[in-house]
Amino acid sequence: IKGTKLLGVGIGSIYFANSDSETSYSNTPTVYLNDTRSFGMTIYPSVGWFVKDNFVVGGNLSFNISNSKSDSSNDSNTTTSETKSSYPSLYIGPFARYYFGNSSEGKPFVHVNAQYGLGKGKSESSSSSGSSSETNSHYKTDWNAGLAVGYEYFLSEYIGVYATLGIQYSQNITIYEYEPSTGSGYDYTSDYSRFNVPLYIGLQIHLPEKK
Repeated sequence: IKGTKLLGVGIGSIYFANSDSETSYSNTPTVYLNDTRSFGMTIYPSVGWFVKDNFVVGGNLSFNISNSKSDSSNDSNTTTSETKSSYPSLYIGPFARYYFGNSSEGKPFVHVNAQYGLGKGKSESSSSSGSSSETNSHYKTDWNAGLAVGYEYFLSEYIGVYATLGIQYSQNITIYEYEPSTGSGYDYTSDYSRFNVPLYIGLQIHLPEKK
């Protein structure tokens, strides 16, 4: 209904991973071992207003968290190394959504949005031999835009749960600054673009306009 405020929070892209690998090469008998544990999650709060019946405009945030720890070794010596990485980021931008129908039980909708991102990260590596390094990163440019379809099921007159599935295009330029414990450091840049298919589920509150 026109004038209603829409408050929502969604969760997507949650993952836990624990992987072990053994790598061998044809030019050496050495076998390289790696054990990696990682976690990632996206939280997606939003607020919007029905500017007319079934049509919402507003703004959203995305908090992305990505952490990992990796232990490496090989069977030719006793040297081991450990790498810890953390890459938090924040995105902000507008969205628009249109609901179809007048059902009191639930409604399908289409959703479009765009976001600009801010992010930085750190990766620290240390070896049992005493060497170490640190790599700091920050976004020079990061943005995305997407189109999604979804459905909201109304638990009550004011509360609903929803799910969306869409397609998103993003571009990112990240600058990395590598600093070893000995020797000279250097900077390098990563530039990529991609399409992905995000899935979000969440909860929404519909607050009627005060009379």
